[in-house]
Parts: sequence; C-alpha cells; structure tokens
Amino acid sequence: MKILIESPFSLSVEQKRSIEERVSYLSTYNNKITQVSIYFKLDDGTMPNAVLAEIKLHVPGPEIFASETDGDYWSAFNGAYEKVKKQVRKKKEIRKDPYSQFRPI
Repeated sequence: MKILIESPFSLSVEQKRSIEERVSYLSTYNNKITQVSIYFKLDDGTMPNAVLAEIKLHVPGPEIFASETDGDYWSAFNGAYEKVKKQVRKKKEIRKDPYSQFRPI
C-alpha cells in the first residue's frame, strides 16, 4: 500500500511515521487498498487557524473518502481516520454477506 501525505506545513519524521502506522492498520479490514492519499489544508474560511484533513482510499470500486476540520492537525486527522475506518469496516461486512441488507431485522 502506497501512502501519500501532502501538507502546507512541515511534519516531522515521527509525525509522518505515526500517521503511516495508523493508516496501514486499515489493511486488516481491506487488503485491496492500493493507495492512501492524506491531505492537510489550512483555514478553509469557517474557523480561524483550522486544519482540514482529508483521507482518500483507493480501492477497487468506488473510492472511500472522509474529511474533518479541527483546530489541531492531529485531531482533524483522527476524526477523518475514524470516518474512513467506519466506511471500510462497513464495506467489509457487506462483502462478507451481500444479502444481509435484504433480510428482515
């Protein structure tokens, strides 16, 4: 899995490594992830000094995408990561049992 991190501010080697370790954990849910793109953007206009984190997973079929805005880059990343993780887990459950959505509860 290839991991790309783009940021307008500099990230240390340790920060990049911790982001990469966290994202590589997603392969336990879906081993067909070919690439992960992580984008950090500053001040989208709604909050001063805000950081927008966007995560895009390249998988067969539709891409998985999530974003989160927060005052700190790590908090924004964690929010987006949790959203992506939820989508990947849901996709895994659907892949296990494709007819589960048609069964009555």
